[in-house]
Amino acid sequence: MDEFIALANSVSNRRKSRAGKSLELHLEHLFIEHGLRHFATQAITEGNKKPDFLFPSAGAYHDTEFPVENLRMLAVKTTCKDRWRQILNEADKIHQVHLFTLQEGVSLAQYREMRESGVRLVVPSSLHKKYPEAVRAELMTLGAFIAELTGLYADIP
Repeated sequence: MDEFIALANSVSNRRKSRAGKSLELHLEHLFIEHGLRHFATQAITEGNKKPDFLFPSAGAYHDTEFPVENLRMLAVKTTCKDRWRQILNEADKIHQVHLFTLQEGVSLAQYREMRESGVRLVVPSSLHKKYPEAVRAELMTLGAFIAELTGLYADIP
């Protein structure tokens, strides 16, 4: 029985891993489709951490002359649950990190904890109604995130 449960967990974890990677690839395609050319995937930061996306580049992240306020990090998680905390130390120079998720809502307490930890949720607009009404105005759509990046990096050749 234990072997069966171990096998079932292994299969389930592989499926979840593929779903997460697929979501990352879809986002990468969307960024390119919307004209974003300045980003890095799985770039190495402090302590060999590898955030899903760094904007505008790994070079800019490690450049001491590049303005820190113009750096962005986007983590991608199909669901948040307790795993959202994993992203907190992936890019130490960036004080507010962004987390894209397809999760259909989080509790008000979890949202507050995320916000207090410097995490800004990026959620498809179609899912905003699944979140507590008190936080909906603070959720960022993917379109708004892309628009912010486009504005920040318009002058980069």
